[in-house]
Amino acid sequence: MKLQNTAILIILLFITGCGMKSKQGLIKNYEENKTGIIELKDYYNGLVPKYYRVRIRYNSSDDIDLIVYQPTENTEKRELLFRQWNLDLDDYDPEPQTDYEKKYHGNTNSLEIVMEKLNWTNETIAELYNKLDDVNCIGISNWNPTEIEYGYKGMGVFSYLVFDENSNSELQEKYSDGCTQMFYKDNIVLSYASGAIGSLCTPEFKRAK
Repeated sequence: MKLQNTAILIILLFITGCGMKSKQGLIKNYEENKTGIIELKDYYNGLVPKYYRVRIRYNSSDDIDLIVYQPTENTEKRELLFRQWNLDLDDYDPEPQTDYEKKYHGNTNSLEIVMEKLNWTNETIAELYNKLDDVNCIGISNWNPTEIEYGYKGMGVFSYLVFDENSNSELQEKYSDGCTQMFYKDNIVLSYASGAIGSLCTPEFKRAK
């Protein structure tokens, strides 16, 4: 029983320590690193080949979550090429894919093939980690708008949505839903994505009545 209580305490401490990001911290980090965040957006969009969509999140410098969509013959559409969680860059040796894995994890599980298609190297991934770390962030995706992940709140993640241009009043209203998104200023929207467990919304984005 004592061992069980100790294990529970360790888990609670881990969750608390890793889940303390907040809207206030999200804003403070942006104000302290806004130049680097905008430069990171431009750097990453230049790093990903045209028509590809790539999401990467660093659990550590050599442990990543990676999702890659590649263009089809109709370049307006994309197909899942690769999806892996907790991918150890120093020890990744995939087994042959099953039909299930091809459907839900992409056309290939070969990191080598993916890196060739992206024209990335291990140095690319290391440099990107450093640039994210410089602005206290953990992940980035070249969606439209670009999403830069700041960190965890419980099972969810706070992010910046960075548009190419300043948002007009219509977009400001669209991206302020009182739940998962809140327009901040200029071309920046604050975002929250809940995890598999927990509320979809964050009360920190709740609109004042």
